[in-house]
Amino acid sequence: MVEVDILSEEDRVELIDGEVFEMSPIGNRHAACVGVLTRVLTLLLQRVALVWVRNPIRLDNYSEPQPDLVVLKSRPDFYRKSLPTPEDVLLVIEVSDTTLEYDRKVKVPLYARAGIPEAWPINLPEEHIAPHGHALYSAVYNGHFEIAALLLERGAYPNPPVESSADAVWIAVRRGDRRMLELLA
Repeated sequence: MVEVDILSEEDRVELIDGEVFEMSPIGNRHAACVGVLTRVLTLLLQRVALVWVRNPIRLDNYSEPQPDLVVLKSRPDFYRKSLPTPEDVLLVIEVSDTTLEYDRKVKVPLYARAGIPEAWPINLPEEHIAPHGHALYSAVYNGHFEIAALLLERGAYPNPPVESSADAVWIAVRRGDRRMLELLA
């Protein structure tokens, strides 16, 4: 749409199931949370994965969301030739200040349907990871049992292992321990 002058590069929109949605403005707490997570994840995963911040991922021809953070498989071209697809995504993080219900009911199931194994909506008002953040849990919680079966086939399970260097962040984020995340930053 940018190429045909319908949208500009500055428009904060994303494509979800064939519809263009305006994205919410980013407040101070939201920006700070994304900043802390970017720093921590980049430091911990710099040799094994790429941290993709507020950039689009192409789920299919009808959905190109722009999550706050995505942990991607490393690629020599840094996705210069094409946007990441679900096969490239290891983790999606949505920081939710005013959009928690939308993220839980629309975006996390969207990621689950695409086969992304892990999605974490972060509940900023309550300062913790939303309780149904795991894509598998979210699929079951929202009654998307065929999606849950697909995720299980692709190797998703309730407590996926992480690299030992990321254990502290994994535990802190799963517990919603903001102080621990700040210490790790």
